[in-house]
Amino acid sequence: MEPVSLQDFVCALDPASLPRVLRVCSGVYFQGSIYEISGNECCLSTGDLIKVTQVCLQRVVCENPGTGQTIEIAPTFRGHFSPLTGPQSYGTLNELLSAATQHSKKLPICFMSTHRITTEARVVPEDQPLLLEAVEIYHGANCARCVLDTEAQQFVLHLPLSQKGPFWEWEPGAPRPLLQALQDAALKDLLFTCPTLPWHSLILRPQYEVQAIMHIFSSLRTAAMPPAPQTQDEDTATECQEQLRYIQQGFCPQEGPQGH
Repeated sequence: MEPVSLQDFVCALDPASLPRVLRVCSGVYFQGSIYEISGNECCLSTGDLIKVTQVCLQRVVCENPGTGQTIEIAPTFRGHFSPLTGPQSYGTLNELLSAATQHSKKLPICFMSTHRITTEARVVPEDQPLLLEAVEIYHGANCARCVLDTEAQQFVLHLPLSQKGPFWEWEPGAPRPLLQALQDAALKDLLFTCPTLPWHSLILRPQYEVQAIMHIFSSLRTAAMPPAPQTQDEDTATECQEQLRYIQQGFCPQEGPQGH
């Protein structure tokens, strides 16, 4: 069984499968990745056994990918999240249209720009979804007829096909509750949109608390955000005796455990 990061293990975990016994395959930590035992600093060692008994979602940090701003929501948040599937970047609107033609896609096409667009009618903020409905002549030039849908009303904009991006084409997937959005492995690296949050695209970064029993440690709690040790499931293990409390922060860094 291949080792993976503890973060990846927790994100893909089915709580009904607990308890699960993991073996630490790599106990190497970066600076700041420290546990405390009765005031003494320590780290997990390669070969240690961890019996995971409970995983609790504490909160979810929503991050604006353009600005880095964040807000926190509770696990009981009732808004629905639509994954922005199949994102692809294009340098100009003409490139976007050409790619759509090559893939036999029909208009309208939904896209957004990572930069602000200034037009005669109004300014379109970055990451604001636009609907490209048609190509038509406007002021003697070929332009993309786009619809900007705000909470107040819809605006029709005419953007030249030479308009520079980068532009991202996307198709909003089916909306789903927060927990489903977090637990679906197929959505792991995608952006989301949620109509009840202030940004048009966002990254979900769950923060978990993992409760586990270990064979040597007593009452452990993280003092910082550690990259996860490498672990893997262990089918048999001696009974562990002490308790570990581990706060896992961030959205699944690439270091590190898995369990199956």
